[in-house]
Amino acid sequence: MTSKKLAIHNYMDLIDRIVGRITHWSSKLLSYAGRIQLLKSVIFAMTNYWMQCLPFPKAVIRKINSICRTFFWTGSIEKSCKAPVAWKSVCQTKRNGGLNLIDLEGWNHISLLKLLWNLCGKSDSLWVKWIHAYYIKNQQIMEAYIPDNASWIMKAVMKQRECTLQNPVWTEMLNAQKFNMKKMYLANYERSQSVPWRTLFYGNVARPRALVNLWLACNGRLATRDRLHKFGIIDTTCCCFCSADETQQHLMFDCNETRDIWRKVLEWIQIAHYPLGWCQEVEWIMKQTKGKGGRAKILKLAFTECVYEIWRYRNYISFGNAVQNNHTDKKIIDTIVYRGWTNRKLRTCLAKLMM
Repeated sequence: MTSKKLAIHNYMDLIDRIVGRITHWSSKLLSYAGRIQLLKSVIFAMTNYWMQCLPFPKAVIRKINSICRTFFWTGSIEKSCKAPVAWKSVCQTKRNGGLNLIDLEGWNHISLLKLLWNLCGKSDSLWVKWIHAYYIKNQQIMEAYIPDNASWIMKAVMKQRECTLQNPVWTEMLNAQKFNMKKMYLANYERSQSVPWRTLFYGNVARPRALVNLWLACNGRLATRDRLHKFGIIDTTCCCFCSADETQQHLMFDCNETRDIWRKVLEWIQIAHYPLGWCQEVEWIMKQTKGKGGRAKILKLAFTECVYEIWRYRNYISFGNAVQNNHTDKKIIDTIVYRGWTNRKLRTCLAKLMM
């Protein structure tokens, strides 16, 4: 308890709690998808509890973001340069090419807007009544003068009035019975440019780890040999399946080995298509999966699982842990059946394919 403005060290208890959850032994066993779930369900919930009452300094938000970013990419809190995609992009919505993680800086702003909304219309709160009696004094909230000796929280809340000017969502919230934080938060991304491959993630029932792998591929951030060579990590760019340079365009699916795997999966789905390189295949998949039918969903599922299994197969070959012709296509088909069978619409389509 303190009457003064909270310093950075006052937030260390929250940071220590976050570090404690991340460094737990079970957290070290999580994949990218598991780390995302931990960040969404646990870390954000702990931070959100504080944000509902207190504004966060930018230094604290940067510290929490640094911890979460390092944990997401490495599984630990040790400092690392491994960040294939910027954290700001990771926190974007799926529509804008992100993974739907909450941007803490933006959410801190929305939390303060909620407090401002309470001052505008929530008259049954003792805190609101006290603010009106001590600061507002029969003035309009959006025009009231805040004295220099006002508390630091009050100054932070009233400062948000500048952000509400010409904001149609804020005007809508003033007439609502309840403040919708999610709607207000998403309104900040409406003007952002959406990515064309966002449709690959809508209604996709593939495994979460396969979806994250596809997201990395769509961002062009798979650790192919041409990228590793560019950063000086390896000396060769030769594909592990053939003598060509290993780029993402070549690996998915210009290479004869991976093209044959994708072709066999398409034959099982009863689709006649000759696989091309990565860019061409993504465009083709987006055109073929525009509908909401079961066939389109199966194709989307198959493409996601195929990209993931090919990437695993490539890694096994690169590190000498596997041999050629390991029936990757059969693994993909088994996963398609397993993931799609719980969906009634997909179950009907899968049953026809398995006859």
